[in-house]
Amino acid sequence: MITFEFNDTKFQARFGTIMTAAKNPRAILMNSGREVGNQLKKHFREKDQTDANTLAPDRRSHFWLAVAQMVQNPVQENPTTISVSINHPDLAQKVFGGPIFAKEAGALTIPESPEAYGRTTHTFEQETGLKLFLIHSGDSDFEKALLVVKDESGRGFTVEYLLTPSVDQKADTTALPDKSLLEAAVLSRAQRVLDRQLEEDKPNPDEEIP
Repeated sequence: MITFEFNDTKFQARFGTIMTAAKNPRAILMNSGREVGNQLKKHFREKDQTDANTLAPDRRSHFWLAVAQMVQNPVQENPTTISVSINHPDLAQKVFGGPIFAKEAGALTIPESPEAYGRTTHTFEQETGLKLFLIHSGDSDFEKALLVVKDESGRGFTVEYLLTPSVDQKADTTALPDKSLLEAAVLSRAQRVLDRQLEEDKPNPDEEIP
């Protein structure tokens, strides 16, 4: 789970001023939380459109669309704090990067062809009707290993998967929206809510005042 926290001093000062002036501080908080959620969903949906896999652009996993769907509703934790969580299990790996190790299978299968992308080895064989063969030049089955299929001529082969015990994934610096733009959107919505509250609190000039 990833939770956004806005601890920037300037943001806190401006947001604190809005909260102090608010007739209904909770409405400010909840609207701000909804704005965070809206901005996150917008970012992930746009990323889903722009980050198409180059290996097989016509067969996409829509990872970022799934992330957008896992943005949670805002939750008020205390009178001055609201949180918005993203409960996608694989998002943290995209944000922070780091090693990924093979588990039960003993090796990770890295697709090397459009046909292999988005398919497990079992699904690959079922859907393509092709038989995968293991070739390797290391001391173990998964060292310098490849899964290949024979060419139609039977004289050569096509590499479908690279096998490896682990990979070190780089952090995706665009996985989350720009923090300054997100803060600006939150402050803008909070200010609009405050303005509406203050406008509603003004006395009607035609109303008799005792």
